[in-house]
Amino acid sequence: MKTIIVTGGAGNIGSFIVDQLVELGHKVVVIDNFYNGKYKNIANHLKNKTIELEPIDIVSEEMVSYVFEKHKPELVCHQASLMIMDSNKFPQRAIDTNIRGTFNIIQASIKYNIKKIVFASSASVYGEPMYLPVDENHPFNNRTLYGATKIAKESLMNAWAYSHNLPFVGFRYFNIYSERQGLGAFYTQVFQKWIHAIYEDKEITIYGDGSQTLDLVHSYDAAKANILALFNDDIKYEYFNIGSGVETKLIELLSIIEKYLGKKAKIRFETSDPHLVKRRCSSIKKAETLLGFKPSIDVEEGTKRYVIHLLEGNINAL
Repeated sequence: MKTIIVTGGAGNIGSFIVDQLVELGHKVVVIDNFYNGKYKNIANHLKNKTIELEPIDIVSEEMVSYVFEKHKPELVCHQASLMIMDSNKFPQRAIDTNIRGTFNIIQASIKYNIKKIVFASSASVYGEPMYLPVDENHPFNNRTLYGATKIAKESLMNAWAYSHNLPFVGFRYFNIYSERQGLGAFYTQVFQKWIHAIYEDKEITIYGDGSQTLDLVHSYDAAKANILALFNDDIKYEYFNIGSGVETKLIELLSIIEKYLGKKAKIRFETSDPHLVKRRCSSIKKAETLLGFKPSIDVEEGTKRYVIHLLEGNINAL
């Protein structure tokens, strides 16, 4: 049994990491300020006392150091982040959380001799793809503040963590989704906003003709990639794309949502948004080869789970 800190452990990906670590029998310490995370995502673990919670903000160097000193972890999963929409609205907070907060986690990991840290980057570092599928060698072509903070996070790992012999693995997540998802990403319009609107017979908006694509991967599978890397001593100082390797058109996804809601959408088409990436498709060959990563939940099953979750008493909690 190892003691493992999970930052953002009540979030969309972090809570699934917590689930899987608990199932494996490890001692888990969740750091989350509940800006994006949801208490209900870890409530069962807290009730059963299978995890410990530290409700702090990673922007505080003193509090981060205090938690590391208190629990003496061996490994760290760093998932805490301000998401895309919030980064646009609160740019200073995005800089503080995504960059300064990450530096605080690195510093504490160095100080307390952490054996390995796995962390969340994003496919946003790639920007509009120059070729598909996008592999890990694709140039950075970011045009968003959120993407810039993720590039900065990777640079901190490459420079500071590496120079202090702190092993790390970074994950460039593509379009992550699950029934635990918050409202901080552009594509939440596809899930929470669309599902809520269709459920209440309201219009939804599609930019362009709906042919833009997502590479959707369920949070359970993203969490599984973290677990595979965390306990593989041979994998370090590497970056992996985490996606499905499959392009899904928004219009195709809409039909799946309609199928499980049992309702047809009222659609308003708007001019294509130049700020949105028009196509997403990952190459996950590196993760498959080195980590043994293989997504287990396809878009149909994942969307079904999402709709059922919302219809079972959660639709009004959006």
